[in-house]
Order: sequence, then structure tokens, then C-alpha cells
Amino acid sequence: MKTQVSLALSIFVTGSMLNAKTISKPNIIVIYTDDHGWADLGAQGVNGDIRTPNLDKMAADGVRFTHGYTTAPQSVPSRAGLITGRYQSRFDMEDNTCGRALPLEELTIPERLKEAGYVSCQVGKWHLDDPDSEKKAMLAGKVYVQPYSSQPKDHGFDEYYNGQMNSYIGTHDLQGNKFAGGEQKVNDPRFRCVWQADAASQFVKRHAKEPFFLYLAFFAPHVPLESPEPWFSQTPSNLPLERRQALAMIAAMDEGIGKLRETLRAEGLDKNTLIFFIGDNGAPLRKGAWDGSINLPLIGEKGMLTDAGMRTPFLAVWPGTLPAGKVENRVVSSLDVAATAVSLAGLKNQKNLDGINLLPFLQKNNQKTIHKELYWRWRSQAAILKYPYKLILVGPEDKYLFDITKPEGELTNLIIQQPKMAEKLEKKLISWNKTLPPPPLPRKRNADDEKFFNSHLKK
Repeated sequence: MKTQVSLALSIFVTGSMLNAKTISKPNIIVIYTDDHGWADLGAQGVNGDIRTPNLDKMAADGVRFTHGYTTAPQSVPSRAGLITGRYQSRFDMEDNTCGRALPLEELTIPERLKEAGYVSCQVGKWHLDDPDSEKKAMLAGKVYVQPYSSQPKDHGFDEYYNGQMNSYIGTHDLQGNKFAGGEQKVNDPRFRCVWQADAASQFVKRHAKEPFFLYLAFFAPHVPLESPEPWFSQTPSNLPLERRQALAMIAAMDEGIGKLRETLRAEGLDKNTLIFFIGDNGAPLRKGAWDGSINLPLIGEKGMLTDAGMRTPFLAVWPGTLPAGKVENRVVSSLDVAATAVSLAGLKNQKNLDGINLLPFLQKNNQKTIHKELYWRWRSQAAILKYPYKLILVGPEDKYLFDITKPEGELTNLIIQQPKMAEKLEKKLISWNKTLPPPPLPRKRNADDEKFFNSHLKK
């Protein structure tokens, strides 16, 4: 029997307000996709080619956030921010070339939830280790003090299926049997999203009687692109090959999510489980890098602090607790997952989290602003969003001010028209940056960043 706790949630439930509700500690699932453009969710209503019936059902059963942001336009920092609930710049994991693994001193969601009796599992892409760190330290003449490789087991996960493609290193097989003597490597010839979804469902079945945290990180629609069947044959034949492959991979992932939700229902857990669905960053669009996903109508791509770089599909569902069919236009962040999780677990005095518990804001009549500001620092770029305005600094000279609510959005730079607003936001951004490790703003020029902005934006 699950431990019972009294949670004063005051959440809008089926037309009524609950002032106090005694429930089992809710299970928490985070589904994280990879290089998944904002348009590629049927419920967004942007592209008619996308087919995501299970995710659309999730949106109908819960909340679809139209302005959900991650903490970076790239994989490593985005995942570091999500799993810790802290801006990754605080601990020097700012981009994929940071040259370090997730620091052991940084508390993760599973480490925090362990205090409340949760069992945790990681499935799929990890990408928070750096196997070359020891070599780099030796070449630089430095003493290497971190473990050679920082894996899920080093950060609070009790069980794991750590792998991106057709193999994983894990604690269990895909029938749910625990490996004697510890972890093993398992090969599976099926499309990666299929075995990753199976692993997630097996974990749920094993721990149906206790509170759990599941981090399911699908490696899709990230390259290498594949043509998994039967989904590929169901895509429109007139589309470019990359687009068809992305649609097929997303459809396979969607089907796996449907099976996971069905497992929750079969185990009687659907009404005691909060699920987040979030993309890690936007889709790359450059020639030779495109993964077939699209970011429309957002401007830019992966690697940019425009919305297309880190505003992604973002859903939350908890049947009977969160309102169904709600479209939430306020700004939220992947940082909010950790803050929401520790609050639901009944944990107090959780220090150093940068996110916000979302549940009180989803009450029927709560229209308060969730985030006054959000911040980003990545490579030579830095940004602040104070809705509806967003200021982006690129290198030491280029500045962009946008009103993201306007039809022209991030196509029209307002830096000359609204200098006072730009100055106000820049002061806030610089003040925030002073709380982070060096270097200070403005950052050094980066040729790739300049190419990105020159190709997508007007100065």
C-alpha cells in the first residue's frame, strides 16, 4: 500500500475546488523528446501531416502549454537544467562542449524524491556524462576529480535502461527481470522508440505499489533518421524523405506513449500519475543537419535563443486533478518540473531550485503570472524573456528586442524603436549573469551564432 500523505492542493478538479485532498503520493513521469520542433504535435494545429493521436489525447485530457520553454537550444544543457531544476549555467554545463559530466554535488529530481520514498528509473538518452573528461584533464595537466563517467546510477536512479539506439546498459531486461550481479548490456534490433517504451512500461508494472519517478528520454526525432515500419508507409509519399522519416519516428514514439498510458490505466495508476511531455530543444534546419521536424511558426532553429530554439511541445496530464483540455498561454519552463515534483512529494525547504510549482497556477481562477522573467546563457548568446518582450544578446555587439505576441514576432527587431525597454531588460540580464560563474556579458563573438542570426533575422 502506498504511503498516504495529505496534500493541500486546492486544484480545480471536474468543476469543483478541493481545499484538501488525501491521496497517495503521486507518481511522476517526464517524457523528453529530442530535437522536436514546436509544430510537430497534432494538437498545435500547425501542420496537417503530423499524426500524434495519443499525444493529442494527452492534450485533451490535460494542459497544453503554448509557451513552454526549455533552458537551452541544445541537448546537454537542456537535460542538465531539467533533471536538476536549476539553470545549468550555475554549474558550468552551458553547452555540449562544456567538457564535464553532471556534477555529483548537484541534486537531481530522483535524489530529492528518494527522501520521500520514491523509486526512480531512467530510460533512453542520458547525455549527461563526458567519457573524455579524464583524457582532457590529463592533457591540460590538471587533476581529474570527478568519476570517469557520470551515469544515471550516480545521480539517484535506482533502475535504468541507458541507451539511445539499439542497445542499452541497464539493470533489467525488457521482460522486467533484474540482472544478477548488476547491470548488463542488452541489444535490441527494434526501432529505438519501441524498446524504450517497453522499458518504461515494465518499470511501471514492477513498481505499481509504490511511488515512482520515471524519466523517459526518447531519442527521436533526432538523427540518425530511420524509416520504421509500419509508420513510415503511412506517411505522405510526396514529402521529402527527411520529413517522412521524422513523421514515422514521431508516430512510433506516439504509439509507445499510448501504450505507456494504457499500462497506467491497467495498473489503476492513471489518476495518481502526473505526466509531463516536453521537447529538449527545437529542430535543426540547416542543410545536412535537418532531422525532418519543423518549428513553424516560430523563427530560428536549434542553436538559437529565438523561440524556435527552445520553445517546444509542452504538455501536462493528471486525470481528475489537472483540468482537461486547458490551453495555457502563460510562460512556463522545464525548470518547473523539479519544483512541481518535490512539492507533490511533500518535501519542504527544497533549496536552490530555479523553477516554480505549477499546480497552484492551474486552478480555475488563478490567472497570476507564473514567471516574471526567464533567462538563458548559451555560447555567445544570452537572453531574457519578460513577457511579452524578449531581449537577445549575440556576441559583444548585436542586440535584438522582440515582442513575441506580435504576428511578426521574432522577425522584427525593436531595439531602435524601444530603447528604454531594451535597456531595462539588459540591466536585468546582466544582473542575473553576475550570479553565475564567468565569463561576464557580453560574450565573445562566435561565428556559428552570427551565421544563425544573419540567416534567420533582420537586424
